[in-house]
Amino acid sequence: MSGLEEFKEELETCFGTSCGFCERGCPVYQDLKVKTLCMRGRNRTMLGLLQGKFEITPAVVQAAFECTLCGNCDRWCALKNTDHTQAFREYLLKHGVEPMKEHSSLALSLKNYGNPWFQPRSARNRWTKGLNIPKAAPAQQEVLFFAGCTSAVTKPLNRSLVATARLLQKAGVKFSTMGQDEPCCGSTLLRVGQTDAFNELSAANLKKFQALGIKKIVTACPGCYTTLKKSLEGAGSKIKVTHAAQEIAQLVKDGKIKVKKSTERMTYHDPCHLGRLGGVFDDPRTIVESVATLVEMPNNRYESRCCGAGAGLQTAFPKLSKNLAFKRTAEAKATGATTLVTSCPFCETQFRTIPGMKVVDLMELLLDSSQDIEKNNGQNKKAI
Repeated sequence: MSGLEEFKEELETCFGTSCGFCERGCPVYQDLKVKTLCMRGRNRTMLGLLQGKFEITPAVVQAAFECTLCGNCDRWCALKNTDHTQAFREYLLKHGVEPMKEHSSLALSLKNYGNPWFQPRSARNRWTKGLNIPKAAPAQQEVLFFAGCTSAVTKPLNRSLVATARLLQKAGVKFSTMGQDEPCCGSTLLRVGQTDAFNELSAANLKKFQALGIKKIVTACPGCYTTLKKSLEGAGSKIKVTHAAQEIAQLVKDGKIKVKKSTERMTYHDPCHLGRLGGVFDDPRTIVESVATLVEMPNNRYESRCCGAGAGLQTAFPKLSKNLAFKRTAEAKATGATTLVTSCPFCETQFRTIPGMKVVDLMELLLDSSQDIEKNNGQNKKAI
């Protein structure tokens, strides 16, 4: 038994209890108020398919894919709802449903270019120019900085990678990158139901990491963090996977990165993959609090609301995706903060499309603060 069949007992449990708690935090349901688009309705649809009571219709396909896989429903339920939905998508593709055209193009790009964004493989290495970062080689650096597709090949997002690398270098951390040879983590394939292709990619990635002698992978992207961590652990690998926020927050605590604190009020958005799905909440806040006054949104940490960019929703359902971003940005504005800080390239890109609030990447924020204090120290020395 595998795939959706694996969860049949859980689907029956949901059908028998019908509590509806999943509705309260589901961003899609709260926006559209369509019962089949909350987890309870989606679980019933899956159960009906397995029992032969439903046929695969456009409404069934919509129920599977009009979801951000944000994991909020898992917060209110003992069932593995996010896993259900991923298995649902896989089930539909294996039962003759063509991939959504937007998702199909992402997968095609990944196959041809090694990233979902139709950028040449050489684009992965552009952000490293001038940073003197060694390329990963067998028996060399045991720490690999994994840039991720989106930030590496998208120029405006390159700044976050540069900031992260400079902060690590500033603290004396030795690391390498794979440059244009860095593979995709496979998150895109996994989230849109192309599980076989994801498993094949994950197996190939593990071999590459092992051949390089990598002991630790530090990711820049939350999606890469949860995807690599789960896939490597599932394969029995002892390679440790952390997010850059975890590494750099510790460096701040240890005093290896000096910062200048301002009186500005800032709020922090927990990306779904780093926060609710990854369990990393305190480290980003340590960084924000080191440079500014942190004011929390009502829905934070496990209750954080999704930005709407995840799991293919942004490409396949752009209007809904934008609505979710508007709601989250409105929540941020209501705190009275002047700046919205996040640590995910998808969240950052999404929020920048909504006018009226300054959006800053976590690592860029910290690097700017550390450079300010260095500038002030330099001026003080000249005065003396």
